[in-house]
Amino acid sequence: MSAKQKNITIAILPFQVVSNDVRISNIFLGFTEDLINNFSKFVGLSVISSFSTNRIKDISNQNEIDKLGADYFIYGTVSERQTKLRVSIQLIKNENQSLVFGNQYDESLDTLLETQDAIVQQITAILEEKINYNLLSHSYKKNAVELAAYENYLMGMHTLKKGSGDNDKKSRTFFNAALSIDSNYSLAYTGLSLSYFNFWSCLLWSRWDESMKGAHEHALKAVELDENDYTALGILGRTFVYFGEYEKAEHYLRKSLRMNSNDCSHLLRVAFSLMFLGYSEEALKLYQKAIDLNPFHSNSYYAHGAIYNLEAGNFKKSIELIKKAPIDNWTDFPAFVAAAYLQIEDYSNMWMHWDKYLELFKHEVYSEKKPFEEEALEWLLIVNPFKNKSYLNVLVDYIKNEKRIVLKPAKKSSNTSNSFYLTGNVWEISFKKTAIILKDAKGLHDIKKLLEQPNQEFHCLDLMQAGVDESNTENVIDSKAKSDYQKRIQELQIELHEAESFNQTAKVSTLREEYDTLLEELTKSLGLAGKTRKVSSTLEKARSAVTWRIRNSIKKIEHHNPELANHLSKSIKTGTFCSYKPEVLVDWNL
Repeated sequence: MSAKQKNITIAILPFQVVSNDVRISNIFLGFTEDLINNFSKFVGLSVISSFSTNRIKDISNQNEIDKLGADYFIYGTVSERQTKLRVSIQLIKNENQSLVFGNQYDESLDTLLETQDAIVQQITAILEEKINYNLLSHSYKKNAVELAAYENYLMGMHTLKKGSGDNDKKSRTFFNAALSIDSNYSLAYTGLSLSYFNFWSCLLWSRWDESMKGAHEHALKAVELDENDYTALGILGRTFVYFGEYEKAEHYLRKSLRMNSNDCSHLLRVAFSLMFLGYSEEALKLYQKAIDLNPFHSNSYYAHGAIYNLEAGNFKKSIELIKKAPIDNWTDFPAFVAAAYLQIEDYSNMWMHWDKYLELFKHEVYSEKKPFEEEALEWLLIVNPFKNKSYLNVLVDYIKNEKRIVLKPAKKSSNTSNSFYLTGNVWEISFKKTAIILKDAKGLHDIKKLLEQPNQEFHCLDLMQAGVDESNTENVIDSKAKSDYQKRIQELQIELHEAESFNQTAKVSTLREEYDTLLEELTKSLGLAGKTRKVSSTLEKARSAVTWRIRNSIKKIEHHNPELANHLSKSIKTGTFCSYKPEVLVDWNL
């Protein structure tokens, strides 16, 4: 698809079923959802959410159809013909209501799923011809499955969408029934994973570890059976965020988006996880795409937008969306609202929404195993596992200081005495049982960032958060391209590790070639590897400034803890690229 060609948007209207058999009606509800999911996997197609299309009951309702903003829509009818079902499909261009494609299929229930594959393939072929470019699919493929297993899967998903802990448990009976018919039915494992994902996300604090494990292990099994299952990949990404394995998390999240970037629910799930990793601006883009694909979305979408804008630093926009969202959308949402009001120094609204959070927490989560507000603060940080300090962390610090609440670090290992924390305006640092306190300094922020990702190289401009003045620079790589190179290099490191683990020699060779090429290009563009070229004054200043402030902070540490200073001096490399490569493995609490 060329840069000038925009995505084609398609809407799949609910099938009109003429039958007294409830079973047939239920199957075609699932059939419609499956068509939406299958089409959403094609690059170049944007597919309107069923939440928006389900309100359209008849093809004659052109005003409502126009509001969907689709270029094409699919309309289908189903009627019984003796022992067969006649399925009629029409692909219509919305601009002039012209028929682009039409076909009829006379099928039994047992051959219905094969018909679904034929419909997807025929319509995408027609669209490719009409819009004159290929609709590539990373993940669409025909999977044979018995109808009985499929029906149990549909019932499980229908039950799951009711959205409660009890329904999550009930849905598992259907998914397990599907697996008893077909033990290799990957979507049933995905459904089980989602049921634990919901269960775990639905405030069952006493079963947190059980639910996290259930979500993770069933998603792993789904991906083992179908490596392109975008939902399971997205869940794995999020569970790895909670495990603190951030590189793996990002790998699975980005792969899930490559498999499907058109499923609204998936976009919002991934957006939240990317926000936790520090990609708030990217989360906002995914949120906006979900809005576009679901024009009749519920007001709960605004809660997502409010949080992503908060973490992106758009406080006024965040509060604008807060006013549109249900305040009890989920238990911790009022805490995010309080964090937004804190940033604009509206303390009255901040405390009001903090109290609302405590009210919901007490009703829905509180275990009574710890002092109430201490547990409320601890839970808030655990269910929102930000990789770096967030505005939610700022709120928690403020609450603790104002109310003099001493909160032990959540989910930190008690087996290590090595820590590096910023509390208010001071750093609390401990190494080998020697604790020190230092005033805040930029160099300490740099050191912490390096400690968070051992062996990872950071460009000095990333630490400075500055841009390059290219007025006196030749062939300097622009910041976006540099970022893309570095991101792809990180992905390749993960993919190489996985390929080597499975002894995939040919794949390792291909990945290694791409890795070496990218690394060479990045190195050359930054004037490394002995290449002589002019370096911009901004780049040189950034390199010098970062080197000075890191080394200066290590000197300050040396006055109080020489052993730590010695470790940091030997382990931290400064220059154009900075890194922490520990001479001895250290378990840090950060």
